[in-house]
Amino acid sequence: MELNYVQSWIHGRRHTYRVAVRMHKSLIDSITTNRLPLMRDLLRRIRAWLHLVFSGKPSPLCLSVLMLAVLTYPNHSYSTISTANQQHFQSQVNHHYQMLLPHQELINQQFLRFLPTVQQIIGQLEKHQLPKSLVLIPMLESTFNPTVVSPANAAGLWQLMPATAKRFGLNVNERQDERFDVNRSTEAAIAYLRFLYRKFNQDLMLTLAAYNSGEGRVQRAMNQQDKQHFPSLHLPQETINYVHKFYALMNIVDIAGLSRNRLLDAVTMPSNSLDAQQKVLLNELFEIRQVINMKPVPPLISL
Repeated sequence: MELNYVQSWIHGRRHTYRVAVRMHKSLIDSITTNRLPLMRDLLRRIRAWLHLVFSGKPSPLCLSVLMLAVLTYPNHSYSTISTANQQHFQSQVNHHYQMLLPHQELINQQFLRFLPTVQQIIGQLEKHQLPKSLVLIPMLESTFNPTVVSPANAAGLWQLMPATAKRFGLNVNERQDERFDVNRSTEAAIAYLRFLYRKFNQDLMLTLAAYNSGEGRVQRAMNQQDKQHFPSLHLPQETINYVHKFYALMNIVDIAGLSRNRLLDAVTMPSNSLDAQQKVLLNELFEIRQVINMKPVPPLISL
């Protein structure tokens, strides 16, 4: 009888049901990916939400009944990562890892060249409770070259598009482009990553995919395909490679060591700058395509 009552109560309140479904999907995701801290946080949020809904402290029985009601709702479906998708994801990550592994020292040396910037980024990530692994993004985007401009007009250390940069507080105009300012662009990029990480329920893969291809594209793929996990989504190949390479890079770079200067003992200290061959190699490894940004350059003749 209690189950029927809760089902009826939820079915009559579509918004409340949608909230419950999102929470349940997130709970299932945290279980299937073995993210116990996230699972505990979700349980706390669900209990707090139930307290507001039922105007009283929910009992464990009430919590169980609500979850059963969500599961037995007509036409309800949620996606989990299939074994085949998991295996494919791991094989692609390993493929990128094998490509990067012979150049592990060169990659780590590049992080050491920009160690003050790296540690500044790690500090900001910790401050905003974001994964420290996101410090790898500038390597994927620009190999830590703050002057890079892509053919699509993404620019700077974090390769921010003009619209995204403006959205998160940067000046981008003919007189000033703060995407080339390491400190200001880092502030904007971390604000963007914080937004994405919250939007996609602290799912790192979806956050990375959205950073690369836009949150709208990722959300549409999730809605259209009724899937919640990156390995199950159909996204542009560039975005898929981006996420795979990020996870491969996590196995190449000792992020914890960078934040504590322990990497200095394991890697030969680099020279102040890359030689021409090293620069070409890094650009090839991370597919960095630089074009000349002519916008800041005034014309020689005013017409």
